[in-house]
Amino acid sequence: MQTKAITVSQLNRYISRVLSTDPILMSVAVKGEISRITRHGSGNWFFDLKDSDSRISCFLPASRVSTLRYEVSEGMEFTVFGNINVFERSGSYSLFVTDIQAEGEGALAAAFEQLKKKLEAEGLFDPAHKKQLPAFPRKIGVVTSPTGAVIKDIAQTLRRRDPLVEILLYPALVQGPGSAATVCEGIKFFNEKRPDTDIIIIGRGGGSLEDLWTFNEESVARAVYASAIPVISAVGHESDHVISDLAADLRASTPTAAAELCAPHIDNLKDRVRSCSPAAVFDILLGRVELQETVLQRLKDRLDSAAVSRITYLSNRLSIAAAELKANDPMSVLKSGYTAVKDADGCWRSKAEGLKAGDRITLVFRDGSAGCTVNEVALNE
Repeated sequence: MQTKAITVSQLNRYISRVLSTDPILMSVAVKGEISRITRHGSGNWFFDLKDSDSRISCFLPASRVSTLRYEVSEGMEFTVFGNINVFERSGSYSLFVTDIQAEGEGALAAAFEQLKKKLEAEGLFDPAHKKQLPAFPRKIGVVTSPTGAVIKDIAQTLRRRDPLVEILLYPALVQGPGSAATVCEGIKFFNEKRPDTDIIIIGRGGGSLEDLWTFNEESVARAVYASAIPVISAVGHESDHVISDLAADLRASTPTAAAELCAPHIDNLKDRVRSCSPAAVFDILLGRVELQETVLQRLKDRLDSAAVSRITYLSNRLSIAAAELKANDPMSVLKSGYTAVKDADGCWRSKAEGLKAGDRITLVFRDGSAGCTVNEVALNE
């Protein structure tokens, strides 16, 4: 018996259905080398993943490109996660990529060096851009995990050295997907919502290169560089080095060391004041006053901007309301040549229903009015 012929479209559609429902191909992890990468103007990426014998085409949508944790270039080894997708028109298939993970410490180290060279060339590590820490900070912002040992170590150290320092915590993820975004949000929060903060500490405890990778993200480095408030990077231990260390105004070997750099010990401060001349004490106090003037001016500018925005918003709302009121004004309609009706109580009538013979009504024209008596009422079916 001869097999019934089907169309090419039907065959490709069947293949697509089979592959898209296969439990293995619905979620697959493939290890290989990146090659022939094309970054489309739409933001989508197309590339091949290959080994010594074979290759497979891969598609990475723009929405996933923006969340990549590593710089990706040809020749690098990665594990690619995704699912098989069939293009029915051409009868071809590819790997629809949902995530990319670097293979081993070597690949991470290569990505680190690649990003370091890029940002260094842009001047993000330039010593001329580094800001000095205030001598006597009163408010210190900390961007880290609220449950880790870092915030406890920083708080204990600061309270021991200078009990008058106020500690402001911005709870952030310090590892895993989305962690870089929360660290950036923390830096932005202190700059925009708490500009009276004197110093920002970002950090976490020690770990592997993969564990610390949040602080090797390009977005974090740029947020640190853009901060108007001095930033101390306190990530891991003495031997750990991350990109945020290079972009920050100061690197601390540990979170505890960061706290020590922020606040001079109260006893040392007393000795210093005792040994200072009146002129030196005056200079110290004057510097503090000037710092507070800067903070107050920044707050005033933000308040002025908010007030102008609010007034503009309310003015626009008032203009819209006035326009709507004018559009709904019956007299505006009459000016177009229409006539309106008021009942004996002076209320506008838009329907004949409710009127009866003998009722007094007023016809309102654009140039005047006329009193009338209803002779009969006829309602539409």
